[in-house]
Amino acid sequence: MLLYDYHTHTDFSDDSDTPMTDMVEKAVSLGIRDMAITDHYDPGYPDPLFPFILDEENYFAAVSEHQERYKDRITIAKGMEIGIMKGQFEEASRSVHAYPYDFIIGSFHHMRTADLYNYKFTPENRAALTEDYYVYIYECLSAYKDYDIFGHATLIDRYTGEPPLDYTPYMEQLRAIMKLIIEDGKGIELNTSSFKYGSSTWLPRIEVLKAYKELGGEILTVGSDTHETEHFMDHFDEAESLLTSLGFKYYCTFKDRKPTFHKFD
Repeated sequence: MLLYDYHTHTDFSDDSDTPMTDMVEKAVSLGIRDMAITDHYDPGYPDPLFPFILDEENYFAAVSEHQERYKDRITIAKGMEIGIMKGQFEEASRSVHAYPYDFIIGSFHHMRTADLYNYKFTPENRAALTEDYYVYIYECLSAYKDYDIFGHATLIDRYTGEPPLDYTPYMEQLRAIMKLIIEDGKGIELNTSSFKYGSSTWLPRIEVLKAYKELGGEILTVGSDTHETEHFMDHFDEAESLLTSLGFKYYCTFKDRKPTFHKFD
């Protein structure tokens, strides 16, 4: 069993109410050996109710304090999930380099004009908007490089509605994104958070994982994206089986923004 979770949130994120101590204590009780605390900062996020502004000084101090307090029971990576948006690259880079983080997830929670959560997807517009979402991601990642792992790569699936779209029309663009990530020395994550919302679609989709592997991608993390203690390592057994069936031999931990490779059991 993969006793590890590299995408977790605490009450330093606007969408979590779980104190950091509760999150770490739960991880320890589950026997988790490595975790990354990766609270949100999305500079420019347009929802005033959930601005995803991080209290950087107190957050970094809290993660560092928990890292030291629990050092004999669990390894904690000091992380952050940065929201990548056009017009906010400079601020995102400032935040990423403000403190010596171990690990940065770069994510896209945003379309060109609105956040995904509040966007109005319809059966008529979802195909075109999905296409533009991946064009937008490629444009952003061509310019913005201050991240280590591309988070939940097909997140838009959570919002566009069922049944899932046929991804054939988007795979050329997604392969270009995966190729760019590999050339930049970055990686991707397998994120299991869709299951808690009642979906059976992995993030990213299996065909995207296959493309990443076929193109030579090796840097990989696995994360539950939990915002509550009950979702640690959600569907991780299935995740490990999936990844090894696709030919992945390693998962990664990070320290000082550098990956260490660990063999799957």
